[in-house]
Amino acid sequence: MRIKKKTVFIILFLMVLSSSLLLIREGGKKEVVIYDVAVIIRGRNSEEWSIMKAGMEQASLEMNVNLRFITLLEENSVEEQQDYLQREISSGADAIIISPADYTELSTTIENINKKTPIVLFESTIDTKQDIPYISCDNYELGQSLAEEILRNGNTRNRIIIAKSDLSCSSISDRYDGFIDEISNSKNTYDVVDLPTDDSKLYSKVRSIIEEKEGQVLVAFEPSVLEALGRAKKYIINNTNIEADIEIYGTGRTSTIISLIEENIVDATAMQNDFNVGYLSIKTAVSRIENKKLDSKINIVSTLINSDNMYSKENQKMLFPIAR
Repeated sequence: MRIKKKTVFIILFLMVLSSSLLLIREGGKKEVVIYDVAVIIRGRNSEEWSIMKAGMEQASLEMNVNLRFITLLEENSVEEQQDYLQREISSGADAIIISPADYTELSTTIENINKKTPIVLFESTIDTKQDIPYISCDNYELGQSLAEEILRNGNTRNRIIIAKSDLSCSSISDRYDGFIDEISNSKNTYDVVDLPTDDSKLYSKVRSIIEEKEGQVLVAFEPSVLEALGRAKKYIINNTNIEADIEIYGTGRTSTIISLIEENIVDATAMQNDFNVGYLSIKTAVSRIENKKLDSKINIVSTLINSDNMYSKENQKMLFPIAR
């Protein structure tokens, strides 16, 4: 009888001890805080944003962020971005990351929101005196590097056709300015062609430029336009007797652009490290939520990709980043 009581006492003692250890362990755990962060891009849900999104998703996993990635129905729509900004404020977002569609029109809205909710700008910026973090490469230098590549390839007295995009967006405008300033130092001439926003009309316009041999070099400052230039040239080469010897240069990275460079349809593209842009945008948003000190401008590495250097180790990392 005495043995049974002793056994019961030991079992009860072990149960109490294990419960105490569990409580101590639970009490020692740090509470996990999850931040709600909204990302508003300035375009539709296209591949050109996919690498940035991958960088954001990687950072969100590491930093306990609930990420909402918001795309537009219309490219560079200020009205849509304004609506989404107000919606996310009403939803209680802890921070908002945005690629502004317009350098001036969104300034007041973003500045007012930034007084209460942390804002991070990426890829494009706004006209502001507030200390709002901005993550991007130097887009002016990106435009310059594109002009320098054209000159390196022997274009010294040629006619260059510039496919003009919507310059209300700061990143595109800066690339354009950098390119014009650099190419103007040469003896090349250039014409600026306004392109339609409708995809089918854009493609038709590009085909007519190439078929009518309006210039020796064709330049674009947005990935979607560069893709259209490359597809049109490839179609003409494969389906007509027209000699499409025009050189094509542009900015950005998509799988289509990479393939067109491999096929020597597109001569070169200037691009930034999109994965790092996405990753650091989330990291910066979390730092702002936690009131940590940070730089107002975070410069991202950029490079120029052509068929000669695209297989280098460093460029492969930029073209095909792998989440860790």
